[in-house]
Amino acid sequence: MKSFRIVFLSLLLMCLGSGCAINPEKVGGFNLISVDEEKQLGDKFAAEIEKEQKVVNDPEVQAYINRVGQKLLTGVEKVEFPYTFKVVKDDSINAFAIPGGHTYVNTGLIKAADNEDELAAVMAHEINHVVARHSTRQLTQQYGYSLLLQLVLGQNPNMLAQLASQVFGKAGSLYYSRGMESQADYLGVKTMYNAGYNPVGMEKFFKKLQAESQQEPGKLTKFLSSHPLTSERIQSVDAEIAKLPPKSYQPSPTESEFTKIKAKVQKL
Repeated sequence: MKSFRIVFLSLLLMCLGSGCAINPEKVGGFNLISVDEEKQLGDKFAAEIEKEQKVVNDPEVQAYINRVGQKLLTGVEKVEFPYTFKVVKDDSINAFAIPGGHTYVNTGLIKAADNEDELAAVMAHEINHVVARHSTRQLTQQYGYSLLLQLVLGQNPNMLAQLASQVFGKAGSLYYSRGMESQADYLGVKTMYNAGYNPVGMEKFFKKLQAESQQEPGKLTKFLSSHPLTSERIQSVDAEIAKLPPKSYQPSPTESEFTKIKAKVQKL
């Protein structure tokens, strides 16, 4: 069994290191970390992250973002983790999800979105990094399976805190491959459509961020460094939306709630 894992890990690292093509329709792939191990790792990371990030202490704001997240989960390919959704006080336009489904939305993202579809678009993208288990695959490549297993087993608490800060904290970000970003976009479009959100919200928000980055290069540094918005990527999102069966989108009954929550967040 040990020799099999060594061979398996070698194949995994070879594939990731060489940029093996990712089939956007195939959720999963090589992963030495089990679903249960990922849940444990995610819980440990979340505890450290919430020591560094300031979770917004407003039940109404938190309940709203949880409702959006839970609605999106009705449209994903599969749910293997007990997802959580929280708003953190950070004015940078960003959101991030960590192993095991803990998802954090920056106040800056809520302020930047014009409607719930745009907010849901970024959340759908992040959720699908978890659905496809991109984070544990990327962490295995960058830090090695042995270290991640140590963290799961609680054998290296200092490294856990350091890694949580470096990778997911305010100063850090996990950088996914181009294939992983494309897959999260592809799955995100489908998730929005299946959950009743208009996926055009993703295209519009990405285009808006791309335009703002050209006008104010420093404004979106963190988001764009971890999620490069190339014209090719936006065109791919547009192409996937065009393939979807026509659907009539009624005005969301929660849109007024989005406006109310955004106004509250503006004052934080």
